[in-house]
Amino acid sequence: MVKTLPQFVEDHTEVILFGGGEGLAPLRLAHLAPGEALPFHIFTAADGVPGEFVLTWRRGRALPPQAQEMVWGYFAVAEAGEVLGCLASRLEEGRGGTPEHLRLLADTLLVWTQHFFCHEAARTPASLSVARGLINALAGGLAHAENPLETAGSLRRHDSSLFSHCLNVCLMTLAFAPSLGWSGQVGETLALGTLLHDLGMMPWAPETFRQTAPLTQQDWEKIKTHPDRGADLLEPFTELPAEIGLLVRQHHESANGSGYPAGLTADEIHPWARVLRMLDSYEAMTSLRPWRPPLGARQALRIMSSAWSPQGSYDQDFLKRFLAFCQEKEEKN
Repeated sequence: MVKTLPQFVEDHTEVILFGGGEGLAPLRLAHLAPGEALPFHIFTAADGVPGEFVLTWRRGRALPPQAQEMVWGYFAVAEAGEVLGCLASRLEEGRGGTPEHLRLLADTLLVWTQHFFCHEAARTPASLSVARGLINALAGGLAHAENPLETAGSLRRHDSSLFSHCLNVCLMTLAFAPSLGWSGQVGETLALGTLLHDLGMMPWAPETFRQTAPLTQQDWEKIKTHPDRGADLLEPFTELPAEIGLLVRQHHESANGSGYPAGLTADEIHPWARVLRMLDSYEAMTSLRPWRPPLGARQALRIMSSAWSPQGSYDQDFLKRFLAFCQEKEEKN
């Protein structure tokens, strides 16, 4: 819960937030237009006080040019809709095909994820259409990249939040799916499913993704319900293909039957869920977590080839193809 200092005064320019980190999300200030009125508040990290933030530029005021020198600002997730509208306007003004435009697309999709996951009122067919449009544009940009995996990696967000995890898996899906013959609308629909795969984690995401101590058995039993919960939340969207519901419900099932929630095996698991099971684990290994630093790509690939194959948790055909895809892209560098 974001709290302000007791001596808060409406016309004061700065407010320290205690414990505000859980309700704030980072935003590249380069995406904003200096001199234009802000439709949302922007906070910055308080100097020398970890976990506390300062309300630096208020909603309705113009962003000064020097703000972009700071690189990062923060916005309240409660205002994600306003941020999303602002970034969408910037996309319309920008020039497609540039690295900056691709980064803006990825960051806009991240804010979309925050908005859709955190606000029940944002879960509408129109909102899903916005996500499809952003994914389509990102797919086009990656298709023209010399090394799609490397480009997708450059767009990844390197923090431990649930939203960044979902975005990163979506980007990896867009890079990898064409090598499986899943390009165009099929690959983009798969990417939408991977973006939504952890929707059911929302009640417990902050405590789980920031926790440094091992999870208790009670925590695990609660978390094991998130695939079913996510699929249930998406059931009202009849315009979504049934494959997305299966992907979300089955993405923690393992080929050897050791997964959850249903303990399915091999061909009982939808192919999209088998691919997501692998990409989900790879992204988690190569991302920052509160209890450990991220693994490098080469180290992760060694673990996948030496430990994952004998384990039997992952579809062996998809695993071999992903390893070959990553190694081929690495050799091109």
